[in-house]
Amino acid sequence: MIASGRAPERPIFVVRPEARGDITLDEGETSNAGVVWSKTARGPYMPTPLAYNGVLYVLANNGIFDAHDLQTGRQIYRQRLPDVGNGFSASPIAADGKIYLSSEDGDILVIAAGPAFEHLATNSMGALLMATPALSEGVMYVRTATSLFAVAAK
Repeated sequence: MIASGRAPERPIFVVRPEARGDITLDEGETSNAGVVWSKTARGPYMPTPLAYNGVLYVLANNGIFDAHDLQTGRQIYRQRLPDVGNGFSASPIAADGKIYLSSEDGDILVIAAGPAFEHLATNSMGALLMATPALSEGVMYVRTATSLFAVAAK
């Protein structure tokens, strides 16, 4: 998967792993032998898209959250996130059927992975979040502007 927030195109390309050589799409094409599917005006500027359980999740800086079928490119949903504030720079992460979205305002939004948008929770970290959280052995590591948190189930 390749994405760019370069305006005005803001493309997303899902490329076949075996693709070789020039896979440039011809004018008006959205797929070819090397490109499974593509879209314009959907690529994020900062956050990296997330492929999870057959769905491509794309988070725009302004809080628009898209889900696309990874195989076909069909849009599953497009949703404005609640309480966007200053937006999003960190990339989405996933674990245990949930998507975690870190906002610059210091909140981590928890979204159910799957075919319907469901906002499960918002957890405040109390400080600016710009870095993507890391997951390791059941622990989420969250770096704010001033602290490092390790979050795990009891």
